Amino acid sequence: MIAALRRAMANQQYSNSRLGPDFLVVVFLPSHYQFFLKFKNIQTNTRGKLDAFFPGMTEFIIARTIWFDGLFVDALKQRVPQIVLLGAGYDSRAYRFAALNQGTRIFELDITPTLERKISCLKSVVFIPIDFNRDPLKDTLEKAGWRNDQKTLFIWEGVSYYLDPASVDATLTFFSHSTSHESLIAFDYAITLNQGNIADYYGAKEFLKSMQEQHANEELTFSIEAGKLESFLITKSLKLVEHLDNGAIEKKFLTGDESITTGRIPGFFRFISASPK
Repeated sequence: MIAALRRAMANQQYSNSRLGPDFLVVVFLPSHYQFFLKFKNIQTNTRGKLDAFFPGMTEFIIARTIWFDGLFVDALKQRVPQIVLLGAGYDSRAYRFAALNQGTRIFELDITPTLERKISCLKSVVFIPIDFNRDPLKDTLEKAGWRNDQKTLFIWEGVSYYLDPASVDATLTFFSHSTSHESLIAFDYAITLNQGNIADYYGAKEFLKSMQEQHANEELTFSIEAGKLESFLITKSLKLVEHLDNGAIEKKFLTGDESITTGRIPGFFRFISASPK
């Protein structure tokens, strides 16, 4: 919900420009959030409080939205048969880009309470309840009609770092062994933080402290050690397509626009896309 709120504020702040493209996410917010968003001073105060707790997170979500939007749109234009949103949350891409869809089937997977609330707001797309820490992804998708012989874009946004390593391994193993070789999985991840390197990454100390104090039930449980991505992909039978570190994300998505206040994201987040070997 907070991620949705950040996207909604970005949309209003940047007037539905490149930096705030999610003009539909507001429909998923509670009515009192929607009411408060009408007042610029409340938006400014809310943004200030969020930035104090999690420096750079709004910029990260703006950049993340742009990156995944691009992948989603490219898949629709290329008429990729299937797109799977792993941990869809309040993703609105199926609706924002509906005019570009020429037959791509879109699957949204998430925990039941989130999907039930989303379904109450929207009445289309294939919604699939799943607990990524327990439910076999292959069985869940196939029961919903997904076909493993068709090219598929998997979007795994804002999820991996909240799962246990075994669940991440299971998801990536499924992708590398049970999908078309033309398929692509795109996700964001965190590099491993410890007392020896935490001071090296912008916003890391504040982020972890705020997570412990404000979101104790959302512990970051999965990460990849810095410099170990290549060996990690080898063990998962994956081939790297694109990898963006914090500097590359900032340069590609957050430069050239003076309305971005800092242009920085938490230094330990990364974007990656990969395909089966």
